[in-house]
Amino acid sequence: MAKLSDLGFSKGLIAETIVSTYNMDGKPNAAPMGAIMENDQCILIRLYNSSSTYKNLQSNKSAVVNVTSDIEVFYRTAFKEANPESVLPQDWFKKAATVNAPKLTMADATIETTVSAMVPIDAEKTEAICNVKLVKATKTLPKAYCRALYATIEAIIHATRVKVFLNGDEKQKAQALKLLETIEIYRDVVHRAAPNSRYAETMTDLTRMIDSWRNKP
Repeated sequence: MAKLSDLGFSKGLIAETIVSTYNMDGKPNAAPMGAIMENDQCILIRLYNSSSTYKNLQSNKSAVVNVTSDIEVFYRTAFKEANPESVLPQDWFKKAATVNAPKLTMADATIETTVSAMVPIDAEKTEAICNVKLVKATKTLPKAYCRALYATIEAIIHATRVKVFLNGDEKQKAQALKLLETIEIYRDVVHRAAPNSRYAETMTDLTRMIDSWRNKP
């Protein structure tokens, strides 16, 4: 079995992953989330209490932490409205081997976990302490570095906060404006580094989505 450290995890480092769980109705759910390695047998996931993932972990105590650099997967799991009928493709998932959770079929690596504790961080967030049961990794060739990939991922992560902050108090709205400025910088990087690419297409669609939030009465 591969180890977390083999996948680039190290203690205290926040890795951007996609966490997949089963909803209360048994359908697969997935969302981008930061995961922190406590040690090779333990991962910490910090999540908002309002999220579907939080509810699923509370009820089912199982999750798969998926490692991927596929920008489409990040985007469509972050914003379900980017999918037809706002539903993730069911053929993206298959049942995990050792826990009651789905895994992404296209992931470069999957980490099957069970939740040992849910520890409140504050009124809005909770830290899930997850025990590692199985780590599987595919053998993939190394990829040339492109700034567009990481700029697009950062923009998607910032946009998930913008969506919440635009409907918040004045302080949150001010934070949203700062995040929007940063997203614009990332957009410029993407269009310079990878014009006419899937990254550029994703940024264009993300910009359209953000505009729809800002114009909503």
